[in-house]
Amino acid sequence: MAKTLKPDICVIGAGSAGLSVAAAAASFGVSVVLIEKGEMGGECLNRGCVPSKALIAAARHAYEMSNGAPFGIADAVPDVNFARVMRHVHEVIASIAPNDSAERFSAMGVHVIREEARFVDPRTVVAGVTAIRARRFVIATGSVQLVPQFPGIDEVPYLTNETVFERTRLPAHLVDIGGGTDRQELTHV
Repeated sequence: MAKTLKPDICVIGAGSAGLSVAAAAASFGVSVVLIEKGEMGGECLNRGCVPSKALIAAARHAYEMSNGAPFGIADAVPDVNFARVMRHVHEVIASIAPNDSAERFSAMGVHVIREEARFVDPRTVVAGVTAIRARRFVIATGSVQLVPQFPGIDEVPYLTNETVFERTRLPAHLVDIGGGTDRQELTHV
């Protein structure tokens, strides 16, 4: 180990919850180490809340264009450029990303480590070459997709929240199976 840090709080995970805890603690002058092995902003910024809301906003505009008659506005068939819609989604992510960046949190006084964290004992986490012995640990590692296992799923090119926002062509059809993060709900599909 190159060094050992002894902060008041060590936050593992830089998604919505982890970033909120780190920012709040730092604003009170508490020493904070924030560890993130993946993308800053986590699922919400990169594959969840932000891109889905940007896509919903585009869909709402298209819907409103084609449903103006009740308001005295002629309905219009929107000319949707799906590749451009998805580019807009990624532009929205990019515009918000600086708020969740390692640089911003470092400027707040948070020690950011971009490595995988692992507990080596009940009071110590190792991330890269750094050991962290914190007074308190917050584990905010977020969510992962769950692909329901049923006959035929391996034979179709299914999408998850990890892959759907990378599409540039509008699918001809789409079936949504499950929803949310409640595993019990997904097992009843």
